[in-house]
Amino acid sequence: MSVAEGVVSPAGDPAAAPSSTNAAQLEDAADPGTADLDVAPLSDEERVEIRKRNALIRAWDRALSDMRQRSYEGKLTTPARWRKLSLAPAGWNAKAFEESLIDYIESHDHADDSPALNEPPAPAPLDVQLEGVEHTDDDPLPELSVADVVMLFGKKTVYLYSKPLLSHSFAHALFMTSEDDDLSTFIDMVRTESRLYPRPVSRDTFMNPPYLWAPSKTAQVFDQVVADGSFPDIHEVRASNGVVNYYSSLYLSDAQAQALAEWYEVEKPQNP
Repeated sequence: MSVAEGVVSPAGDPAAAPSSTNAAQLEDAADPGTADLDVAPLSDEERVEIRKRNALIRAWDRALSDMRQRSYEGKLTTPARWRKLSLAPAGWNAKAFEESLIDYIESHDHADDSPALNEPPAPAPLDVQLEGVEHTDDDPLPELSVADVVMLFGKKTVYLYSKPLLSHSFAHALFMTSEDDDLSTFIDMVRTESRLYPRPVSRDTFMNPPYLWAPSKTAQVFDQVVADGSFPDIHEVRASNGVVNYYSSLYLSDAQAQALAEWYEVEKPQNP
């Protein structure tokens, strides 16, 4: 729900009231002192529940704002981060707080794990959204938007990032390296590049963050892929300058991979 949707609408216009309204009713409607007579005051229990919910929403907002900032910095976020920052509100233990936010994201519209195409900007922090809006401690806060949040489920934890702030390919690379599975990381990278762009992947690419693999390690991982025998679509191709590239035959033919490797490794650098 947007901030605008979280603000109570003004009372109905007395001018639109039925013509049968008697004079006393019209007089009351014109008197500001009677405007809120029909609104029942909050009970102590209702006030306590609203304040508890508001405290939880504000804690969720701090966690989501931190996650978005980390996405901007090229990092994934796990629930362990929220525990480290002690974000749980009073009365909540860390585990229950983490589960509550994950449940909230899963039960609301959130982003899928696909390349971003014309994504709307990530939501601003709650305090920014509420600037200029009158709000007391007893007014329920609006629901938080998580439409930009992507969840990647690993073997032991869930990783989150903001889709408009972190590219799909880099998020996947971070995810795979965090899961500490070199074979899966290599295969996912090669298939993703071949499918999305399409292009083969230079061996030197794995020297960059988040991999930081020496060329010898990348060569060893490719040898493991070949020896495993379960990934017959993963192949090696060399440009005329000897630079090794990898591609998936699920998305590129041998001829396409050879031509693209030559373009990226030889022709493009010569024709900037």
